[in-house]
Amino acid sequence: MNSDSWHIQLLGPVHLRGPGGLEQRPERKLAACLAYLALEGATGRGRLVGLLWPDSPEHTARNNLSQMLRKLRLFAGTDLITGGDLLELSRGVEVDAARVRDHFARGRTAELLATGGELLAGLRYDDCPDLDDWVSTERERLTEWRGLALRAEITRLEGTGEYAAALVQARALLDLDPVSEEAWRHVMRLHYLAGDRPAALRAYQRCKDVLWREFQAEPLPETAQLAREIDRGTVPALAPARVAALPLAVLRPPHLIGREEEWARLDEAWERGQMIYVEGDPGVGKTRLITDFAASKGAFIEFRGRPGDIHQPFTSSARNYRMLVERLPGLQIEPWVRQELGRVLPEYAPPGPPPEPLGSGADVLRYRQAMMRLCLQAYAGIATVVADDLHFYDHPSTRDGLYFFANMFAAGRDPENPFPRVIGAYRTGELRPEVARDTEDLVRQGVAIHIRLRPLGEDLLNALMDDLGVPGNPALRQRLAGYSGGNPLFLLEIVKHLIESGTFARGDLSGVELPITARVGEVISRRLSRLSAPALQAARAAAVLQSDFDVELVAEMLGAPLLDTAAAWEELEAAGVVRGHGFWHDLVYEAVSAGIPASVRTLLHRAAARTLERAGGHVARVARHWQEGGKPDQAAPAFLRAAREAQDHYQLTEAAGFYAQAGAAFEALGRKEEAAAARSEAARVQDQLLVAGVQ
Repeated sequence: MNSDSWHIQLLGPVHLRGPGGLEQRPERKLAACLAYLALEGATGRGRLVGLLWPDSPEHTARNNLSQMLRKLRLFAGTDLITGGDLLELSRGVEVDAARVRDHFARGRTAELLATGGELLAGLRYDDCPDLDDWVSTERERLTEWRGLALRAEITRLEGTGEYAAALVQARALLDLDPVSEEAWRHVMRLHYLAGDRPAALRAYQRCKDVLWREFQAEPLPETAQLAREIDRGTVPALAPARVAALPLAVLRPPHLIGREEEWARLDEAWERGQMIYVEGDPGVGKTRLITDFAASKGAFIEFRGRPGDIHQPFTSSARNYRMLVERLPGLQIEPWVRQELGRVLPEYAPPGPPPEPLGSGADVLRYRQAMMRLCLQAYAGIATVVADDLHFYDHPSTRDGLYFFANMFAAGRDPENPFPRVIGAYRTGELRPEVARDTEDLVRQGVAIHIRLRPLGEDLLNALMDDLGVPGNPALRQRLAGYSGGNPLFLLEIVKHLIESGTFARGDLSGVELPITARVGEVISRRLSRLSAPALQAARAAAVLQSDFDVELVAEMLGAPLLDTAAAWEELEAAGVVRGHGFWHDLVYEAVSAGIPASVRTLLHRAAARTLERAGGHVARVARHWQEGGKPDQAAPAFLRAAREAQDHYQLTEAAGFYAQAGAAFEALGRKEEAAAARSEAARVQDQLLVAGVQ
């Protein structure tokens, strides 16, 4: 602890300590104000006065806040709370509750458990209902974090054979929730493993007594079964977690299995110069088919939509253009094309003032023609363009893409034309309705063809299992085929699970236990549970960012040392969780995202917003993270900026949506005039849409 800085103790009795031995026990409303700013971040004065003095007229409440801040400044001799209408704690003020939150977000369970105490202990806020609700929620959140940390430590310590230390943590978990059968089972099991079977059975009897006293209920069958195993002396020790490395054949199966009929249709369409749309369920093999086919035709470039793109206009296009330009460092871009490119990639804009906002359909056409010109240059030598995961593409990028693809098809009839063929893929039922209609129109016109991928049959699944090195046990293979439902990714994930759990290595496959569920997400979740805490937290941070992340961005978001995060990243790559700047598969992303506790998700969204703001991220992306992080005071102005930026690009549909979201955020803050103004702007833009039509 730095003796020259200020420290706020919010856990246990509240204390304010500063340089030179300065110390104060803040009165309860100042304590609540400090806690709110420490845990919620920058907050508007209007929000604070509403929390602290709900029954006072606004001018009186604002005066009370000013007086409270003045007294704090006089005591400290400096501003511990800074800002005008938006207040925040000064940089350098250390807060124990904020440290606990950071430890939890980074998976540092031991450090979290080293700090105890209830938030704002002994202070009551019955006269401030909204504040009272917030304090109660934060106290429950801290209890939840401690419970999760205790469970992780119990598992870790038991796995390393430190039963006495694990028992201490199990008792602490029981103190948090005396009626938790999970906690009682930990205590029973650890007494037994430590060599004290009588103590384990006594713990079971106390568990029965507590449950009967509180609920007139008997223990769950799982608890009773553990007691019987303890009595018989048959409880197995938890084996240390050793995750087997995945073979290369499992990370990248060597052969494309089946799909001969679909390949033939791809070949015919490619020869005719048609666009190709491949549709199918998640994991059915769309990406493998189209990339293997494209590779068979020569050089190809692969563009991919990513989760989260849909919220940020031009994000998908910007990523694709950046890939094109970086692929050819010496590319000579004409000045007028560079001017238009600067709209989505500011780093490539020519010197001088930025281009005028797009204000008409003619302006949009010029922009699209410039991007077509860029593509004409950059696609030299490229036989095929693969556009994967079209269902993730943002709307403006999709509209631009349809314009480009239609022009490519028209030009493609000329044998001298350098444009490549185009193959797109998307999930069944997940295209925007208007995009689905456009693709159907292109198919009807003969510009495009549509191919639907179906699950693999049992013979093909057996061939895939040969490639993956699955033992030849017929009963096991039949169960795996039935479990997968013919979906290659489902089969791949259960094989990974069996390899990592050591099942194949043990040799005896007669009683192989497959997951009960038929949902691949839950199988992936089992694999994720084997990750180290730093790797899991890095994966969660990446899932909140959704796309366009790297090790440096994740490290900054978590506030973790870069080398530590890099080591965690290597673990994620080896486990087939991440690859490059994205997840190995969007189903892996969905499983990681689904497993993030709500309280952690809120913290990670706020960290993402702060990190992306510093990195110059897309303002709509920043706004959404503030919104998901429960910070409408930060989200509202960001949505306004996103709306104006969308207007500058003549994206009127998106602009209207952002104005509406800004209005909703202002409404949540009780700032009704600003909410009305934002909604008025949304209505005005909607009128423009009616007059001009959607571009």
